[in-house]
Amino acid sequence: MKHWIILFTPETYEAVKKLGTIGVRANVWKAFSEGMAKGDRFIGYVSKKMLFDAIGTIASDATFEEKQIFPGDKLFPCRRKIAFEKTGLNAPSGDLFHGIAPFNEIGCGPGNYLMCKGGFAEIDKANFEWLLKQLSQKR
Repeated sequence: MKHWIILFTPETYEAVKKLGTIGVRANVWKAFSEGMAKGDRFIGYVSKKMLFDAIGTIASDATFEEKQIFPGDKLFPCRRKIAFEKTGLNAPSGDLFHGIAPFNEIGCGPGNYLMCKGGFAEIDKANFEWLLKQLSQKR
């Protein structure tokens, strides 16, 4: 099992909560389809609001669909079903990213880093568990 931080804009996050589906651009298909797997866990980060707001599990294998389901002009054809364990954490990211590799090793903001990685980044189990603990203390 792997652990991830997944980036959402506020608009796509609302759609993902309703659809139970995440999507990424076609240019990251390989990393999305081969790196991530059913059963992996994630923490959702909402850009613009700079919040950690969700914990969940990847619930399906990757699919490629060209039907428009996300708001605006974003197709995000590489998709996976997800299951949220919790939403509404509403936890400001503050300095939390500084405690997590690779975010504490980069020279840009976490939102920019996640965007450059295709909207998702793997973190190790120890960092995932540390972040979960920090988020539970903020509630």
